[in-house]
Amino acid sequence: MTGVCPQFNVQFDILTVKENLRLFAKIKGIRPQEVEREVQRILLELDIQNIQDNLAEHLSEGQKRKLTFGIAILGDPQILLLDEPTAGLDPFSRHRMWSFLKEHKAGRVILLSTNLMDEADILADRKVIMSNGRLKCAGSSVFLKRKWGLGYHLSLYRNEICDPEKITSFINHYIPDAKLKTENKEKLVYTLPVERTNKFPDLFSDLDKCSDQGVMSYDVSTSTLSDVFMKLEGKPTIEQDFEQAEVIRDTESLHDIEPAWSSLPETRKNMSDLGLWKMQICAIARLRFLKLKHGKKELLTLLLVFGIAVFPLVVEKILYAILFQKSDWEFKPELYFLSPGQPPEDPRTSLLIINNTESNIEDFIQSLKHQNILLEVDDFANRNGTGDLSYNGAIIVSGKQKDYRFSVVCNTLRLHCFPILVNIVSNGLLRMFNSTQNIRIERSPYPFNYVLFWIGLPEGSMFLFWVVCSMSPYISMSSVSDYKRRAKSQLWISGLYPSAYWCGQALVDISLFVFLLLSMYLIFYIANITSIYITSRIVFALAVITLGYAASLVFLTYVISFIFRKRRKNSGLWSFCFFITSTIMFDTLVMNHFNLPVLISSMILIPSSTMGEFLAFLAERAQAYHSENQDRHFDLSGVDLLVCLIPYFQTLILVFLLRCMEAKWGKKITRRDPVFRISPQSRGAQPNPEEPGDEDEDVKAERIRTATALATSLSEEKPVIIASCLHKEYAGQKKSCFSKRKKKIAARNISFCVKKGEILGLLGPNGAGKSSSIRMISGIAKPTAGEVELRGWGHQGDSMVGFLGYCPQENVLWPCLTVREHLEVFTAIKGLRKGDTTVAISRLVDTFTLREQLNVPVQKLTAGATRKLCFVLSILGNSPILLLDEPSTGMDPGGQQQMWQMIQAAIKNTEKGALLTTHYLAEAEAICDRVAIMVSGRLRCIGSIQHLKNKLGKDYVLELKVKESSQVTWVQAEILKLFPQAAQQERCSSFLAYKIPLADVYPLSQTFHKLEAVKHKFNLEEYSLSQCTLEKVFLELSKEQELGNFEEEIDTTMRWELLSPSDDS
Repeated sequence: MTGVCPQFNVQFDILTVKENLRLFAKIKGIRPQEVEREVQRILLELDIQNIQDNLAEHLSEGQKRKLTFGIAILGDPQILLLDEPTAGLDPFSRHRMWSFLKEHKAGRVILLSTNLMDEADILADRKVIMSNGRLKCAGSSVFLKRKWGLGYHLSLYRNEICDPEKITSFINHYIPDAKLKTENKEKLVYTLPVERTNKFPDLFSDLDKCSDQGVMSYDVSTSTLSDVFMKLEGKPTIEQDFEQAEVIRDTESLHDIEPAWSSLPETRKNMSDLGLWKMQICAIARLRFLKLKHGKKELLTLLLVFGIAVFPLVVEKILYAILFQKSDWEFKPELYFLSPGQPPEDPRTSLLIINNTESNIEDFIQSLKHQNILLEVDDFANRNGTGDLSYNGAIIVSGKQKDYRFSVVCNTLRLHCFPILVNIVSNGLLRMFNSTQNIRIERSPYPFNYVLFWIGLPEGSMFLFWVVCSMSPYISMSSVSDYKRRAKSQLWISGLYPSAYWCGQALVDISLFVFLLLSMYLIFYIANITSIYITSRIVFALAVITLGYAASLVFLTYVISFIFRKRRKNSGLWSFCFFITSTIMFDTLVMNHFNLPVLISSMILIPSSTMGEFLAFLAERAQAYHSENQDRHFDLSGVDLLVCLIPYFQTLILVFLLRCMEAKWGKKITRRDPVFRISPQSRGAQPNPEEPGDEDEDVKAERIRTATALATSLSEEKPVIIASCLHKEYAGQKKSCFSKRKKKIAARNISFCVKKGEILGLLGPNGAGKSSSIRMISGIAKPTAGEVELRGWGHQGDSMVGFLGYCPQENVLWPCLTVREHLEVFTAIKGLRKGDTTVAISRLVDTFTLREQLNVPVQKLTAGATRKLCFVLSILGNSPILLLDEPSTGMDPGGQQQMWQMIQAAIKNTEKGALLTTHYLAEAEAICDRVAIMVSGRLRCIGSIQHLKNKLGKDYVLELKVKESSQVTWVQAEILKLFPQAAQQERCSSFLAYKIPLADVYPLSQTFHKLEAVKHKFNLEEYSLSQCTLEKVFLELSKEQELGNFEEEIDTTMRWELLSPSDDS
């Protein structure tokens, strides 16, 4: 059996966690009696018992990842293929999965792909590094680090009297190939080759005596596989100081980033709100067109529905042609009667004329001869009977001259003889009156619509008309998909006006609907289905009402989609409702004999039936005109044309209704809408009733700092982001229909602020409340209690930057659109002019190596490239505030480095600020000025990286790798003898890890001297001693993560407000 964990999560959203596991267990062929036991084993191994009854669609991304991994390991497969199995997991969950794989790797083959170098370092026996589809290198961690010349990092913390040149010379005395990697006013960082560990005791012994040279303290850490990867890629690594921005010796990479960022600042200068509104309308219209163009399913559905509508009419016309059309429809005398000089031919005969007038009927006989008929004239006395079957018909002429009376006698075997004889008499009389005209008779079939009525089928033209008029739900409900994909929230945060969103979509939707209606008119014209004389005024009226009807139905559909945005689109259901409503109203009008007041009222009150009732109005007016004037050339009057304005009146009402719903129930906006006249809402805040418990002193100081910042009126002292006492609750699931619904608390009394030029990192395990906090700050989610204040950024006289740079946790993108199309749409929404757009896009795609993917649809991108695109979209437009929710998930180390450099270039030494949530401590150390750690919805600690290290990470970590597993017990005994306070953290077949208190480690010179002795005594493969990282501290805090729901009731309000510089005056 093979277990596969793909890059993207695989589960059935409508099933619970346990039901998904049961289903896949049965698919994998696990015996029925063992399925339940296997499912319980997976739930216990991955620590997901608490969510086993939750639907998969309600899980977080990290929980979905755990479920996908659990499905892969069902049945204890001997071969595991794992494609980035821990992507999106917090460190605690990630380490738990690592422990599981290490414990179960014996006797199995595991192929693992990952972007996390520490994951590869810990799990893989051999590592293979690939780049651009090629194999770059392969080997163990020790081999790779030695092969590429990477070893230890020695960090020396200095004061103002320290001379870097003297220190470098001092270190090179012991280790000639040591290199200075980083230099700033706080510390010096050197790289020391791993082959020189035998020189470390003497070096550290003399370093302990260097306090007079300005070296206050030092620590040592090992290089990582990330360093190897970056060197293979030919990219320098970036490091971040823990207190202030450091001076990086290798600054070429940062300088390469600055041009890409410098192209963004002056993008919306001197652009009016109305000018931006017009630009956004064009952008949304283009977005809607592209979704139609690339979304083949939507277009095919439209074509299918239109085809179904046309099909009955086509069938009707075909049947009509087959059943009722003949080559000759006219009844002519030669059908039954011979022509002069024509030989006898059955069934034709001559025409018998019987004279019963007692006078000469030569004038009538001559008129008949002009009809080219062979005549046989006889007197009535000779023909006392008319039953002679040798003739097909006879005409008996009686009366007096000039006052003839005619009787016709037909052979009953000739079905159409009677109308032909009548026509012969009629044409004879015309000839007698010297007329040159002829009367023609044609046969006509029984009306086909009556036949369809008898068999219960609708008339094809009526069916086509009502179906096409009911197609707006298939065209105009894309906003439901945008809402569920959270694209609407992303657009709103990016500064899109709500009116521009709806009007931009309407431009395309109305045009498409009008095209379908015109196509229907064309079909009617081709099929010659019309009973009204068409004039130019009627054509004008039809064009006017068609446009208004399309607009009214499109905006009616928008209102429906807004009300039911949380449900499925149900386009077919709403189209059927429109169809039924329209046909019922039309039948009601028929029963009321098209009463004019009822007809007009129906047109006003029911938008879906307006078009049909307008055509009924036309027919009624034409019928009335014909009755009065006996003239079919009817035309509309000026008063009649006012009826065409009814759908425009409906459209205005529906637009106003949409505006009211956006104002009351829509997403928060960051600036005033110039058309809908909706302004950012500001609500009065009430204090959070939950009093802070036992808080860390740093957290308490941050709360006081936040409260002071809220109270101050000085703009220079105001932070960019102020989050005060944020509290968020979600409604939990009921365990049964009789149980009380519990509330899940996502954030508890969170307070922090982000100063100008600062990057604050928000860390925590899955479910700690990080994403909930950032969603409250962005305005997507409404806090249950608390207050958020964001400061605008701009210059006097310039338009204010009214949008946020937000990179959500999910990839909020349209799958069918390409990378280039996403970039162009968002640049237009944020107000970048065409020239700025071209430059910005070109530099950003070059910086993030996306040029080859510019024309690739998002659904075909890799996870890393998709995440890069989301980040690039968030930084477009040079927003004063960046909100980044796990932006580097799925990226390779190179992509992470590029992103970190871009964030630094955007924020450092500016009046902007950034809030970043992440699971990766390396990311926080690289770019964050301060870090706040959240656990169970609470803020546990906050401060700079070094401050938290000094405060929480006072221990050292010792890792040893033994060549012979039989020596593990002896090595363990020796370590405990040298370091009595050492606590074993991990033990595998040939790997040992210990946490050693600071007191047992210092001085480092003696510790390395002891370790070198152990290395030679037990022939160790390698060892490393480094200060306890913040990740270790983070893992300890993550173990406190609380699980379950809470039943606390909180009834408070909040205030979400965006302040501009003018508000301070």
